[in-house]
Amino acid sequence: MKQQNSVLPAAIADALALLPPAPHSVLLAAALNRVLGRSIQPKQLLPLQDKSVCIRVTDARLSFFLGADHRGFVARRFSQTPDLTIGACSRDFLRLALREEDPDTLFFGRRLYMEGDTELGLLIKNILDSVETSQLFIMRFLPDTLRAKIRAELLS
Repeated sequence: MKQQNSVLPAAIADALALLPPAPHSVLLAAALNRVLGRSIQPKQLLPLQDKSVCIRVTDARLSFFLGADHRGFVARRFSQTPDLTIGACSRDFLRLALREEDPDTLFFGRRLYMEGDTELGLLIKNILDSVETSQLFIMRFLPDTLRAKIRAELLS
């Protein structure tokens, strides 16, 4: 599926597509726990305990497999049929993470897709929507110059 909002050059996407899903799924789970850990209680994630969610970054050709346990988000093994797949290009996921774009707008604009257990997708959306914007400190770790460059290049 070709995304019109692709950010990554094809050569980078080709290289990323060669990576096995486990290492970057572990990194994403750790990042989510770090960024959202103060805002989301592990008990909120209980419905994800026996589930596999695939997050597919279409322009990077990366798939992350996640679930949850009593500690928070965890990486899951690759699954041919995850309970839910959520996909978008890297720019749109970044816009979602920074609260620059609403998931419903992306979904109805066909820039974000969900396949599988849509009730699970709605649950995840509601959990993430419950996080106060002030609690999202994703960009706080970056130097001001890099933060400005990301906003200028990826979000414009």
